[in-house]
Amino acid sequence: MALPSLYIMHNWRYKFNKNGLYPIHLRICIDRKSKYFEIKVPQKVRIIEWSGLDDNWVKGSHPYAFEINNKILEKKRIVQDLIKKSYNFNKRLTFETIFEHLKRKGDINSFYAFMQRYIDNPPEKLEDNTIKKYKTTLIHLKKFRKELFFADIDNIFLTDFLKFMRTTLSLEGAAAKKYLQTLKKVIRQARKENYLEPSQMEFLFDGLKVKVPKAKRTYLEPTEIKAWKNYLFPESRKALERDRDLFLFQIYTGFYYKDFFIFTKDQLIDDEQYGYFILGARDKNGNQTIIPLYKFSHAGVIIKKYRSAVNDKEVFNSVYFNEEQVYNRNLKEIASMVGISKNLTNKVARHTNAQLWVRYGAERPVLSKMLGHENESTTKSYYDINIPEIIEGVKQVDFKRLGI
Repeated sequence: MALPSLYIMHNWRYKFNKNGLYPIHLRICIDRKSKYFEIKVPQKVRIIEWSGLDDNWVKGSHPYAFEINNKILEKKRIVQDLIKKSYNFNKRLTFETIFEHLKRKGDINSFYAFMQRYIDNPPEKLEDNTIKKYKTTLIHLKKFRKELFFADIDNIFLTDFLKFMRTTLSLEGAAAKKYLQTLKKVIRQARKENYLEPSQMEFLFDGLKVKVPKAKRTYLEPTEIKAWKNYLFPESRKALERDRDLFLFQIYTGFYYKDFFIFTKDQLIDDEQYGYFILGARDKNGNQTIIPLYKFSHAGVIIKKYRSAVNDKEVFNSVYFNEEQVYNRNLKEIASMVGISKNLTNKVARHTNAQLWVRYGAERPVLSKMLGHENESTTKSYYDINIPEIIEGVKQVDFKRLGI
């Protein structure tokens, strides 16, 4: 593999200026092709002030000789470090990669500079809340240590940072875990870009487990579901009625929000004797489910209201779905309007569904089948529990009299 060659050039175009001042360029040669990178200096240099000697390119007679020589050395070292890394990892360097690194601001060895570039130009699309989390992590890191270089990153550093979050910042459980996971992700990206040596990654994350107490599940009581179902929206907020109805449908089915997008017409069975069943699969794990939708008479009203007439496959028209983040935000607004103080997200509907079935007498294996749970006791084949067993298992449950 041919390695790039570097040369420091003064007035490489051999032009004549009236003022006699000329720029300085770093000449980079790869496979007999050359490109030039201009090194920005406080003041250009006269021919008489140029020595061309390594580490002392500009003579001391120039008023900015020290600053210019250091700037040249800095840019040269950036490329030399890249050459070393490319050689160690057997990766070919391109002009684009070299110029990208030369144009970056800040110390190339600074992890904080790298993390800031990661935030400003992430390798993948990030939500606003996720970007905020990265920014907060960087703030916490700078409080812990004023500067951080790639060579400083090891298991001891990460362990000490975790202790700092717990003691000085009083961050425990989910909060500490969130910032630690964010830091890990940036470190892994730095490794992908060859800023970290392979040996640094060995045992790097050992012993860094953060215990997060299991949160109590939030669910709605029947009186709250009834208030939610019967709320009349003012004309100015009428658009929220759609998300109110979709949340109700989640309560009736135990759906996650993503399950709406794979809910197809062939999964919706209209039984002559009982009414609607859903025979389908969950988005999260693909487990098959049987849901006695007929137990919630209002579910049919929602299906009719939002059913797709233009698509032969999906039950609901996709135009009715917001981004999940927007949907969750709307649920909180609706809850405030209805007078529900609980912190609502779309997952609360699934918890409510399970709580209703348990409270009003549904049998455990039947509930597991309806929810599509995945463990040894609930991952039986599709026909272990079929429609007749579902009907018998929920016979004593009567939601209609509750008005939900």
